Amino acid sequence: MERKWVCRLLGVVFLAAFAVPKGVYAAGESEEALGESVYEADAVIADGVYIDTVEVGGMTAKEASEAVLAHIDEIGKKTLTLTLEGADGIEPIQTSVSELGLHTDEISDVVSEAMALGKDGNLITRYKAEKDLQASHQVFEIGAAVDEEKVKRFVEEKTSGLGADPVDAEITREGGQFSVSESRTGVKVDVPATVSLVLEAFQDWDKGDLSLEAAAELVQPERSTEFLSQIQDSLGSFTASTSDRGGGKLQNLNRGVELTDGTLIMPGETWSMHDALAPFSASNGYTKQVAYQGGTYAQEYGGGICQLATILYNAALLAEVEITERYNHSLVVYYTDFGLDATINDDGSKDLKLTNNFDFPVYIEGSHDGGGEVTYTVWGKETRPSNRTVRFYGKTLSKVPAGEQIIEDPTKPVGYQDVVQSGSYPAVKAEAYKEVLVDNEVVERILLHTDKYSASPRKVIRGTAVPAPAPDLSGGIIYPDSNIPEPTPEPTPETPEPGFSGGIIYPDSNIPEPTPEPAPEATAPAAG
Repeated sequence: MERKWVCRLLGVVFLAAFAVPKGVYAAGESEEALGESVYEADAVIADGVYIDTVEVGGMTAKEASEAVLAHIDEIGKKTLTLTLEGADGIEPIQTSVSELGLHTDEISDVVSEAMALGKDGNLITRYKAEKDLQASHQVFEIGAAVDEEKVKRFVEEKTSGLGADPVDAEITREGGQFSVSESRTGVKVDVPATVSLVLEAFQDWDKGDLSLEAAAELVQPERSTEFLSQIQDSLGSFTASTSDRGGGKLQNLNRGVELTDGTLIMPGETWSMHDALAPFSASNGYTKQVAYQGGTYAQEYGGGICQLATILYNAALLAEVEITERYNHSLVVYYTDFGLDATINDDGSKDLKLTNNFDFPVYIEGSHDGGGEVTYTVWGKETRPSNRTVRFYGKTLSKVPAGEQIIEDPTKPVGYQDVVQSGSYPAVKAEAYKEVLVDNEVVERILLHTDKYSASPRKVIRGTAVPAPAPDLSGGIIYPDSNIPEPTPEPTPETPEPGFSGGIIYPDSNIPEPTPEPAPEATAPAAG
């Protein structure tokens, strides 16, 4: 009996040695191809067999393939969530795994292996497989992967909204107090590093939902709340007045203060006053007023605005901010020492530029009192010793009066006069000095620059035209094209007729002829 059993077993082993599958199924074959098998169409997979988490025991090869494909579809519905640490208020981004190009190349092979379990091999192998299945499940894993290009595209397109730009703090001054808003740190996604993290996570993926933290770097704001809060101290302040208390020059000065007040200069940054004030036009709030041009006066938009440059220049000197560009006026001004003025012009070839040479920000405050007084104050963090002070002054080296210039105008009559420039500006050469004092004692004197100012005399236009003489009519001169009538000639007397002694007859005259004297009568002789 025992020998008979062994012989039968050997016979089965012999037959089984030739019972091999007709082939394996390559990736990409149709579902119908996946369902084909060397076994009978109704052959089923042994109980206790799983492909991934799908129990395929009792299924045909076709049924098992369809079940596994449906399982892959469900896996594709799983989500990948990318978060970003430090991105406050930014929602994580998500996508389905199928959108990342989920695929597997092993379904046909795995189904074939599952079908063969307990059917292929020799009798001993099949017997062992059956016993193993009775003891525990047999699980065949399916390798699943995502498409690298689709992962890269997803990270590049979607993480732009995951990051956050830094938010700078803003500083304002109201009611004599500074107020600083809250800054915010920005976050920037590192796309290549994030793509690598996603691909690596799918290598050991458990086919469930996946949450990853994107690779990113923090981006600090340029102006943080803490940094701007250092601005607390007045480093230098200067005030000057204008004689124009309500005219166009005051309008220009007030407009210039509006455009420069609240200027923030960061460490190492250079600021241009011209750029802050330009363009000098009616549309930018300026009016035409007298301005220096070519050593004389001219009417220009923004005329008088240079006084602001002088005021700010002196405030910057006191604050000891680096002054990288400055020009003096062509003619002297009288609202500061000679040598301590500054000017700008329309095209910016003359400008006042300040560079923040400190390691803290500086803030420029401009103000006007509504009349003619303007003040600039430079604020920052006071780091100078309390017993150290600075002062500035101008020293006049020479001063030559310009006098008066008479401009003759031959088109105007003698006696005509027009004052086109009432002021006389001397030719001046001056030096500007800085003195450093410690405990009120001068410890250093520095020559800043030497300036020259052109002379400009008082200018008066006088007429020189002499009127033509009145015409002489005594000679009966006829002036062509003249309205002067010719003189009437005296009448010529006629010649008297004979017999009239001295009696002149005037034609058409009413004068009577003279009556002759009567002859005297004769006298009788006397008696004797």
